[in-house]
Amino acid sequence: MASILDKVDVHDAGDKIILSSDDEATLKYVVEEMRKEGAEGIQVPVKVGSRWVASFEHPGMSQCTVEKIGFEIIITGPTEGSVLAKSGEFRERGALISRGPEQEDGTWKLYLEDVGARTGNTITS
Repeated sequence: MASILDKVDVHDAGDKIILSSDDEATLKYVVEEMRKEGAEGIQVPVKVGSRWVASFEHPGMSQCTVEKIGFEIIITGPTEGSVLAKSGEFRERGALISRGPEQEDGTWKLYLEDVGARTGNTITS
């Protein structure tokens, strides 16, 4: 039996999940179902070339916690992909991965060094 998702391409882009399809109605339906399931940061379908494209926030990101101790930023989350996605906003501002991602006691942790804080460029507030 064919699924409606057979008509939609799904791409994990780190902090976002990107959906694309040749059919606008199919994509709108899938986006609406994702909204009902609690998807956040939804970008509604837009036409890009001959295809329709939409996106929403990577679901694991909202389950991540960020802890800052001195110059270290520790991101904890449910999956390796979610902690990497959550780290993107810090890495864009100059933080460097010092360790991980690694699994500890059933959760994933990623350790970043807030090198900007050491040089006086604030990455986190």
